[in-house]
Amino acid sequence: MSWALIADSSCNLRGYTPSAPDTIYRFAPLKVNVGGQEYVDDEALDVAELNRRVAAEESATSSACPSVGEWADRFRSADNVIAITISANLSGSYEAAIMARDLVLEEDGSRNIFIVNSRAAGGKLELLIVALDRYLTEHPDATFNEVTAYICNVEQSSTVLFLLSSYENLAKAGRMPKVAGMLANKLNIRMLGTASSEGTIKVLGPARSQKKAFEKIIGSMREDGFQGGDVFIDHVFNEKAAEDLAARITAEWPTAKATILPCGGLCSYYAETDGLIIGYGW
Repeated sequence: MSWALIADSSCNLRGYTPSAPDTIYRFAPLKVNVGGQEYVDDEALDVAELNRRVAAEESATSSACPSVGEWADRFRSADNVIAITISANLSGSYEAAIMARDLVLEEDGSRNIFIVNSRAAGGKLELLIVALDRYLTEHPDATFNEVTAYICNVEQSSTVLFLLSSYENLAKAGRMPKVAGMLANKLNIRMLGTASSEGTIKVLGPARSQKKAFEKIIGSMREDGFQGGDVFIDHVFNEKAAEDLAARITAEWPTAKATILPCGGLCSYYAETDGLIIGYGW
Protein backbone atom coordinates (compact mmCIF):
# COMPACT_ATOMS: atom_id res chain seq x y z
CA MET A 1 0.00 0.00 0.00
CA SER A 2 1.34 3.41 -0.96
CA TRP A 3 1.39 6.46 1.30
CA ALA A 4 1.26 10.19 0.58
CA LEU A 5 2.15 12.82 3.18
CA ILE A 6 0.55 16.08 2.06
CA ALA A 7 0.73 19.59 3.52
CA ASP A 8 -0.20 23.03 2.36
CA SER A 9 2.62 25.47 1.72
CA SER A 10 2.49 26.94 5.21
CA CYS A 11 4.79 23.93 5.77
CA ASN A 12 8.20 25.15 4.64
CA LEU A 13 9.56 21.79 3.54
CA ARG A 14 10.58 22.05 -0.12
CA GLY A 15 12.07 19.14 -2.05
CA TYR A 16 11.57 16.77 0.88
CA THR A 17 11.94 13.05 0.12
CA PRO A 18 10.51 10.65 2.74
CA SER A 19 12.61 7.78 4.02
CA ALA A 20 9.62 5.47 4.49
CA PRO A 21 9.06 2.90 1.72
CA ASP A 22 6.36 3.58 -0.90
CA THR A 23 5.84 7.07 0.51
CA ILE A 24 5.82 10.47 -1.21
CA TYR A 25 5.59 14.04 0.03
CA ARG A 26 3.70 16.77 -1.83
CA PHE A 27 2.35 20.18 -0.86
CA ALA A 28 -0.58 22.27 -2.04
CA PRO A 29 0.36 25.92 -2.59
CA LEU A 30 -1.35 28.86 -0.97
CA LYS A 31 -1.33 32.15 -2.87
CA VAL A 32 -0.50 35.75 -2.02
CA ASN A 33 -2.29 38.53 -3.93
CA VAL A 34 -0.38 41.79 -4.36
CA GLY A 35 -1.64 44.68 -6.48
CA GLY A 36 -3.85 42.42 -8.57
CA GLN A 37 -1.08 39.88 -9.20
CA GLU A 38 -1.25 36.38 -7.74
CA TYR A 39 1.94 34.80 -6.43
CA VAL A 40 1.78 31.00 -6.11
CA ASP A 41 3.67 29.68 -3.09
CA ASP A 42 5.54 26.87 -4.83
CA GLU A 43 9.18 25.97 -5.53
CA ALA A 44 9.44 28.53 -8.32
CA LEU A 45 8.41 31.50 -6.17
CA ASP A 46 10.99 34.25 -5.67
CA VAL A 47 10.27 34.98 -2.01
CA ALA A 48 12.55 38.01 -1.90
CA GLU A 49 10.72 39.57 -4.85
CA LEU A 50 7.37 38.83 -3.21
CA ASN A 51 8.51 40.58 -0.05
CA ARG A 52 9.67 43.60 -2.04
CA ARG A 53 6.34 43.81 -3.85
CA VAL A 54 4.36 43.53 -0.60
CA ALA A 55 6.46 46.23 1.09
CA ALA A 56 6.03 48.59 -1.87
CA GLU A 57 2.31 47.97 -2.41
CA GLU A 58 0.06 50.74 -1.10
CA SER A 59 -3.24 48.91 -1.67
CA ALA A 60 -4.46 45.93 0.32
CA THR A 61 -2.73 42.57 -0.06
CA SER A 62 -4.17 39.17 0.85
CA SER A 63 -3.61 35.43 0.86
CA ALA A 64 -5.73 32.57 -0.48
CA CYS A 65 -5.85 28.87 0.34
CA PRO A 66 -5.28 25.97 -2.07
CA SER A 67 -8.34 25.11 -4.16
CA VAL A 68 -10.40 21.97 -3.67
CA GLY A 69 -9.08 20.76 -7.02
CA GLU A 70 -5.45 21.22 -5.98
CA TRP A 71 -6.03 19.23 -2.80
CA ALA A 72 -7.94 16.53 -4.71
CA ASP A 73 -5.11 16.15 -7.22
CA ARG A 74 -2.69 15.41 -4.41
CA PHE A 75 -5.10 13.08 -2.62
CA ARG A 76 -5.14 10.85 -5.71
CA SER A 77 -1.39 10.24 -5.30
CA ALA A 78 -1.58 7.17 -3.04
CA ASP A 79 -3.78 4.56 -1.39
CA ASN A 80 -3.28 6.09 2.07
CA VAL A 81 -3.14 9.86 2.49
CA ILE A 82 -2.39 11.97 5.56
CA ALA A 83 -2.84 15.70 4.94
CA ILE A 84 -1.82 18.48 7.33
CA THR A 85 -3.11 22.04 7.00
CA ILE A 86 -2.43 25.43 8.47
CA SER A 87 -4.74 26.21 11.39
CA ALA A 88 -8.40 26.17 10.40
CA ASN A 89 -8.77 29.43 12.35
CA LEU A 90 -6.21 31.16 10.14
CA SER A 91 -7.18 29.95 6.66
CA GLY A 92 -9.79 28.10 4.62
CA SER A 93 -7.20 25.47 3.70
CA TYR A 94 -8.58 22.88 6.13
CA GLU A 95 -12.15 23.23 4.83
CA ALA A 96 -10.95 23.00 1.23
CA ALA A 97 -9.06 19.81 2.11
CA ILE A 98 -12.17 18.32 3.72
CA MET A 99 -14.21 19.02 0.59
CA ALA A 100 -11.47 17.52 -1.58
CA ARG A 101 -11.37 14.40 0.58
CA ASP A 102 -15.11 13.87 0.17
CA LEU A 103 -14.81 14.38 -3.58
CA VAL A 104 -11.99 11.87 -3.98
CA LEU A 105 -13.68 9.28 -1.76
CA GLU A 106 -16.81 9.55 -3.91
CA GLU A 107 -14.63 8.64 -6.89
CA ASP A 108 -12.86 5.78 -5.12
CA GLY A 109 -14.08 4.59 -1.74
CA SER A 110 -11.13 2.24 -1.31
CA ARG A 111 -8.76 5.09 -0.50
CA ASN A 112 -7.95 6.22 3.03
CA ILE A 113 -7.67 10.00 3.55
CA PHE A 114 -7.19 11.73 6.89
CA ILE A 115 -6.97 15.51 7.41
CA VAL A 116 -5.09 17.02 10.35
CA ASN A 117 -5.80 20.59 11.46
CA SER A 118 -2.35 21.58 12.75
CA ARG A 119 -3.76 24.55 14.70
CA ALA A 120 -0.53 26.29 13.72
CA ALA A 121 1.73 27.09 10.77
CA GLY A 122 5.35 26.72 9.78
CA GLY A 123 7.56 24.65 12.05
CA LYS A 124 4.79 22.56 13.58
CA LEU A 125 3.72 21.24 10.17
CA GLU A 126 7.32 20.31 9.39
CA LEU A 127 7.54 18.52 12.72
CA LEU A 128 4.38 16.54 11.94
CA ILE A 129 5.48 15.54 8.44
CA VAL A 130 8.91 14.37 9.63
CA ALA A 131 7.35 12.53 12.58
CA LEU A 132 4.97 10.73 10.20
CA ASP A 133 7.84 9.76 7.92
CA ARG A 134 9.84 8.40 10.85
CA TYR A 135 6.86 6.46 12.19
CA LEU A 136 6.16 4.85 8.80
CA THR A 137 9.85 4.00 8.43
CA GLU A 138 9.96 2.33 11.83
CA HIS A 139 6.50 0.71 11.51
CA PRO A 140 6.16 -0.38 7.86
CA ASP A 141 3.24 -2.67 8.71
CA ALA A 142 1.24 -0.09 10.67
CA THR A 143 -2.45 0.15 9.86
CA PHE A 144 -4.03 3.39 8.69
CA ASN A 145 -5.83 3.76 12.02
CA GLU A 146 -2.58 3.29 13.93
CA VAL A 147 -0.90 5.99 11.86
CA THR A 148 -3.75 8.46 12.31
CA ALA A 149 -3.84 7.83 16.07
CA TYR A 150 -0.11 8.44 16.24
CA ILE A 151 -0.17 11.72 14.34
CA CYS A 152 -3.14 13.02 16.35
CA ASN A 153 -1.12 12.41 19.51
CA VAL A 154 1.88 14.26 18.07
CA GLU A 155 -0.34 17.16 17.00
CA GLN A 156 -1.76 17.46 20.52
CA SER A 157 1.72 17.53 22.07
CA SER A 158 3.44 20.07 19.82
CA THR A 159 3.20 23.78 19.10
CA VAL A 160 4.91 26.81 17.53
CA LEU A 161 6.38 30.05 18.78
CA PHE A 162 6.58 33.20 16.66
CA LEU A 163 9.26 35.86 17.13
CA LEU A 164 8.39 38.75 14.83
CA SER A 165 9.79 42.21 14.15
CA SER A 166 6.83 43.44 12.10
CA TYR A 167 3.14 42.69 12.51
CA GLU A 168 1.55 44.78 9.78
CA ASN A 169 0.32 41.97 7.54
CA LEU A 170 -0.89 39.81 10.44
CA ALA A 171 -2.79 42.72 11.98
CA LYS A 172 -4.30 43.85 8.67
CA ALA A 173 -5.52 40.32 7.97
CA GLY A 174 -7.03 39.98 11.44
CA ARG A 175 -4.64 37.17 12.40
CA MET A 176 -3.57 38.97 15.58
CA PRO A 177 -5.04 41.82 17.69
CA LYS A 178 -4.56 45.11 15.83
CA VAL A 179 -3.73 46.98 19.04
CA ALA A 180 -0.87 44.59 19.83
CA GLY A 181 0.46 44.84 16.28
CA MET A 182 0.29 48.64 16.19
CA LEU A 183 1.96 48.96 19.60
CA ALA A 184 4.79 46.61 18.69
CA ASN A 185 5.42 48.39 15.40
CA LYS A 186 5.33 51.83 17.02
CA LEU A 187 7.80 50.85 19.74
CA ASN A 188 9.99 48.94 17.28
CA ILE A 189 10.13 45.88 19.50
CA ARG A 190 9.98 42.18 18.84
CA MET A 191 6.89 40.32 20.01
CA LEU A 192 6.80 36.68 21.04
CA GLY A 193 3.64 34.74 20.27
CA THR A 194 2.40 31.18 20.24
CA ALA A 195 -0.49 29.13 18.89
CA SER A 196 -3.49 29.00 21.21
CA SER A 197 -5.37 25.75 21.78
CA GLU A 198 -7.92 26.99 19.22
CA GLY A 199 -5.23 27.59 16.62
CA THR A 200 -5.19 31.39 16.79
CA ILE A 201 -2.15 33.58 17.48
CA LYS A 202 -1.69 34.33 21.15
CA VAL A 203 0.68 37.16 22.11
CA LEU A 204 3.02 36.23 24.97
CA GLY A 205 4.79 39.56 25.32
CA PRO A 206 7.52 41.89 24.05
CA ALA A 207 11.26 41.28 23.91
CA ARG A 208 13.51 44.31 23.42
CA SER A 209 16.66 42.37 22.54
CA GLN A 210 17.50 39.10 20.83
CA LYS A 211 19.07 37.76 24.01
CA LYS A 212 15.92 38.43 26.03
CA ALA A 213 13.76 37.01 23.24
CA PHE A 214 15.76 33.79 23.19
CA GLU A 215 15.47 33.47 26.96
CA LYS A 216 11.70 33.82 26.65
CA ILE A 217 11.66 31.12 23.96
CA ILE A 218 13.72 28.76 26.12
CA GLY A 219 11.42 29.47 29.06
CA SER A 220 8.30 28.76 27.01
CA MET A 221 9.75 25.50 25.68
CA ARG A 222 10.69 24.44 29.21
CA GLU A 223 7.19 25.25 30.52
CA ASP A 224 5.65 23.19 27.70
CA GLY A 225 7.73 20.20 28.77
CA PHE A 226 10.27 20.09 25.95
CA GLN A 227 13.10 17.72 26.85
CA GLY A 228 14.95 17.36 23.56
CA GLY A 229 14.21 16.02 20.10
CA ASP A 230 13.26 17.73 16.85
CA VAL A 231 12.98 21.51 16.65
CA PHE A 232 12.23 23.32 13.38
CA ILE A 233 13.28 26.95 13.10
CA ASP A 234 11.90 28.77 10.06
CA HIS A 235 13.25 32.22 9.23
CA VAL A 236 12.52 35.11 6.87
CA PHE A 237 15.99 36.08 5.60
CA ASN A 238 17.36 35.81 9.13
CA GLU A 239 19.51 32.69 9.05
CA LYS A 240 22.07 34.07 11.52
CA ALA A 241 19.42 34.53 14.22
CA ALA A 242 18.04 31.06 13.47
CA GLU A 243 21.52 29.58 13.88
CA ASP A 244 22.07 31.48 17.14
CA LEU A 245 18.74 30.24 18.48
CA ALA A 246 19.53 26.68 17.44
CA ALA A 247 22.82 26.90 19.34
CA ARG A 248 21.02 28.26 22.42
CA ILE A 249 18.48 25.42 22.30
CA THR A 250 21.07 22.67 21.90
CA ALA A 251 23.13 24.19 24.72
CA GLU A 252 20.08 23.90 26.96
CA TRP A 253 19.04 20.46 25.66
CA PRO A 254 21.98 18.52 24.13
CA THR A 255 19.61 15.91 22.67
CA ALA A 256 17.71 18.54 20.68
CA LYS A 257 18.06 18.38 16.90
CA ALA A 258 17.44 21.77 15.28
CA THR A 259 16.57 22.03 11.59
CA ILE A 260 16.73 25.50 10.03
CA LEU A 261 14.56 26.29 6.99
CA PRO A 262 13.83 29.45 5.00
CA CYS A 263 10.20 30.49 4.98
CA GLY A 264 8.23 30.05 1.78
CA GLY A 265 5.86 32.67 0.45
CA LEU A 266 2.95 32.32 2.85
CA CYS A 267 4.97 32.24 6.07
CA SER A 268 7.26 34.97 4.76
CA TYR A 269 4.24 37.14 3.97
CA TYR A 270 2.89 36.92 7.52
CA ALA A 271 6.11 36.61 9.57
CA GLU A 272 7.75 39.40 7.50
CA THR A 273 11.46 40.20 7.32
CA ASP A 274 13.60 38.81 10.19
CA GLY A 275 10.71 36.75 11.58
CA LEU A 276 11.28 33.35 13.20
CA ILE A 277 8.80 30.47 13.60
CA ILE A 278 9.82 27.69 15.97
CA GLY A 279 8.09 24.29 16.00
CA TYR A 280 8.67 21.64 18.68
CA GLY A 281 6.97 18.87 20.64
CA TRP A 282 7.15 17.28 24.07
